[in-house]
Amino acid sequence: MSISGISRRRFLEGTVAVGAAAATGGLFKPAIAQGTTEIVHWSWLQASDGEVWTRAIGAFNEAHKGKGVQIRMELVPEEQYRTKLLAASASGSAPDFGWGTAGKDAALAKDGVTVPLDDLAKSAGLDLADFSENSLKAARYPKYGPELHMVPMDLMSLQPLLNLDHAKAAGLDPNAPPTDEASLIEWATKLTQRQGDTVTRSGILMTGTGLQPAVTWGIVAEQMGFRRASDDLKTASVNPDAGKAAMQWVVDLFDKHKVSDRNVTDRYKAFGAGEGSIFWTGPWTLAGYKTQGLNFKPFLFPKIGKEQRTYFEMGGLQLYRQQDESRHAATMEAVKWLSDNSFLWTTEGRGASPRASILGRPDYKTAGLSWDLRGPFVEGMSFASVGEVPVPGGPDFTIYTNTGFLARALEGVWVGQKSIDDAMAEITQQWQQDLDEA
Repeated sequence: MSISGISRRRFLEGTVAVGAAAATGGLFKPAIAQGTTEIVHWSWLQASDGEVWTRAIGAFNEAHKGKGVQIRMELVPEEQYRTKLLAASASGSAPDFGWGTAGKDAALAKDGVTVPLDDLAKSAGLDLADFSENSLKAARYPKYGPELHMVPMDLMSLQPLLNLDHAKAAGLDPNAPPTDEASLIEWATKLTQRQGDTVTRSGILMTGTGLQPAVTWGIVAEQMGFRRASDDLKTASVNPDAGKAAMQWVVDLFDKHKVSDRNVTDRYKAFGAGEGSIFWTGPWTLAGYKTQGLNFKPFLFPKIGKEQRTYFEMGGLQLYRQQDESRHAATMEAVKWLSDNSFLWTTEGRGASPRASILGRPDYKTAGLSWDLRGPFVEGMSFASVGEVPVPGGPDFTIYTNTGFLARALEGVWVGQKSIDDAMAEITQQWQQDLDEA
């Protein structure tokens, strides 16, 4: 998930201090008393969410002073994480636990790099009944058994942000944002500025290639009835005509409606600079834009197709294989504490909580960023269902990708160098191969 070579986790990191982790050169290392178990944790969080996570780890260590356990957190760049993890696991020196994204680590589960957690969670007293059904489902890899391979920590979706200054100037009511395809295009048309045929301000902020058109296609395609894989993970590209229609919908933003500009390259920077009026993104951008002083407001993703759907992503904590398996119990106790105390993480860090007890707290809506910013990303989880395909070839199915297979396969469509039919055939062939190999 990189943007122009920069992970989205580093988005606007210059506006927020990374805190203790940065101050120690990428290492959060508490003083370890003799006889204390040191649990090693790898994290790739480096932007504003990294600062909050550093505080969460610090809170654990403070609460467990003199109790025989401390966490040592090491920062590993996201683009290097899997390679370093596999090498460490092969040499018997893997960290005790680390961050993962649900559905992306089927190969790690298949090869025994991640540890099944059901029995460990039960022994530690982690209340799995408090987690949403969807979050627990996303934490499993059904091709390789029913076991849980992740403790869900946050739930994220893509929702649109609206530049309120642009809306006011266009005479649009931000309290009644677009809810369907017709109203979305109407708003985008009114918000777009042009010089002749050249779009100078995009009504809907897109990029000409890479992640933004790919993730947009993935969302709109599933709204129109396309499925990347059947429920039994045996058939690729269910209802391909809907997938083709969604490709045309994205192309039309540029060429028919003329509300998007192919020349935009850095979408985050462009929206922050006022070069776009509507921009769908994740909750990780909220703190940065607020700090930047941007006047904006999120709203729920419109129903463009026959059903309202949007991108789903779940972050969670995974335990890794150890030579000394007795370490797993202590690690799960630490992960349980971090989950039980994840109120800070899901109000100031990122995403919605997967736990009913946290969502039900009376102060959940008043803590952290204001609810008018956080609210749509929490409420929008009710229709966030376009997640990962949990097979080893899952990265090929990922719609949130800048340089992965899907972005490359679709790039020619966006620039007019590949037909929609050819793109669908290429995608289907690769995806079917991935499913067959699984």
